[in-house]
Formats: sequence, C-alpha cells, structure tokens
Amino acid sequence: MKKYTFNISPLAVVIILSLAVGFTSCKGKKKLTKGSDAPVVVTSKPEPMADPEEPEEVEPVVKKLTKEQKLSNYFEAIATAPSTTSANASIQEALGMFSNGDAPVLIVIYRAGSAPDYDEPTTITNYLHYLKDTKNNKAQIEEIVYDTNGNIKELVLKK
Repeated sequence: MKKYTFNISPLAVVIILSLAVGFTSCKGKKKLTKGSDAPVVVTSKPEPMADPEEPEEVEPVVKKLTKEQKLSNYFEAIATAPSTTSANASIQEALGMFSNGDAPVLIVIYRAGSAPDYDEPTTITNYLHYLKDTKNNKAQIEEIVYDTNGNIKELVLKK
C-alpha cells in the first residue's frame, strides 16, 4: 500500500487563506472605496450614487399617533390589561394627557337629530377605573376639548 503525502509550501498556504478570507469577508452591502479591485456586489435594487465623503442619512419611519389615537390605545390597554397593576399603570399614563383628573367625560347614549342625550356625567378618573373594572371598551371618542396647554379638559364619547 502506497502513502500519498501533500507537500504544500508556506506560500501556497498563505495564498489559500487570503483567498478564503477575501471571499467570506464582504457579505454586507457597504460601498467599496475607490481604487479597490474587489468584486462589486449587485443588489436587486440599485442604490443612487452618493458622494463617498458624505455620510448617508437614514431617516427612521416613525408614525406619529394623534392624541385621539393615543387615548383610544390607553382605553383599550386599560380594558384588556392582564392585571390590576398593569391597568393602574396605564391609568396613570392616560391621566397625564388631561388637564386634571376631574376633567368631565360625557357619554352620548342617544342622538335624535342634532340634540344628543347624555348619560350621567363622570370624571376621567372614574371612567378609566370603570374601564378597568368592567373590562369593556365599547365607547368611541366623539369630541375632545383641549385647554391652552394642549391637555384634554373635556371628553365626549359615544356608545
């Protein structure tokens, strides 16, 4: 039986390692600098050419919620809270949107033409605790009245 041995020179080992490192290191979509002989990676969507000296500005897409949407989200979070502690934390956050905890909340229960019929008036604190206790968020925001600081001073809901 004959044994085969490989005689690999140190120069061949260095060349093989440099090729392996070179092919595995450029996996990102970074632009290559001028004068580079490395292959260019083509993406499916061509990027516009930019000045290499200027940093690229990436603007994150952030949806701004309106105060009405934030308040609706708080109502839903309070009504569906998994625990009393969680509901109470959401209540405290929601109260930060109001001028005070005694801001009136009017609930329209019937509308005949342009004359609405309201349920008994309550305060925002009482209404938020009502949501926590009943776990029922059926009312929708109809009107919000703001004070000069941009806080809610009166809320009208409809069932």
